[in-house]
Amino acid sequence: NLSVPFLAEIPLYVQKGKSGSVTSQIIVEAGKRDMMNAAYRVLRTNVDLMLGKSAGCKVIMFASFNPGAGKTFTVMNIAASMALKNAKVLMIDLDLRKASLSKALGLEHSGVAAYLNGKAADYRQNLDEIQPGLFVLPVGTLPPNPTELLLSDNFKSMIEQMRTQFDYIFLDCPPIDIVADASIITELADMSVFVMRANQMTKDVLPQIQTLYMEKKYRHMAIILNSVDI
Repeated sequence: NLSVPFLAEIPLYVQKGKSGSVTSQIIVEAGKRDMMNAAYRVLRTNVDLMLGKSAGCKVIMFASFNPGAGKTFTVMNIAASMALKNAKVLMIDLDLRKASLSKALGLEHSGVAAYLNGKAADYRQNLDEIQPGLFVLPVGTLPPNPTELLLSDNFKSMIEQMRTQFDYIFLDCPPIDIVADASIITELADMSVFVMRANQMTKDVLPQIQTLYMEKKYRHMAIILNSVDI
């Protein structure tokens, strides 16, 4: 009964690493027609439909209601899907406490934190092009004051500069039940996508989701149901 826009459901995907742990990875590839790739094409289409045909860069933040929802995995693959249509795409790791996206991609060098706290003059020197048209800005050293950095003028000016250089910017944010960072970031985003994981999130959270949507706490809020066992 939720009235929140529903973007897509993503099938369950488990990739076992050598240690037996689940690893986040980019599985969207050109020419692939499997179930996962098809799901991300649907998600890509629905994101574009919801954002409309207005010109200019689209900034989309991804968050979740609790840890372990698969948010970073979703960001990586929707971004890769956008890049496959010849768009110039940037992912920014804004989980300044855990750096989930940076760790998933093995990027440990200086990044967004150094730029926001004034230790790096140009964020562009820390960009990595991991696939044609797909760029990443990692966290770098975890800062002691992440919320203050997101409230800084540097953060706003950085996003404004990036809008002139990319077609899509995907912001990987921390879960909203841990910190208030996502509510700060949404002010600079065109769309706020929340990832819910099947068989993990309890149904008593749904009224809270509806309240957030009705109160317009997040700009153009929408939801994804992840890890659906089809």
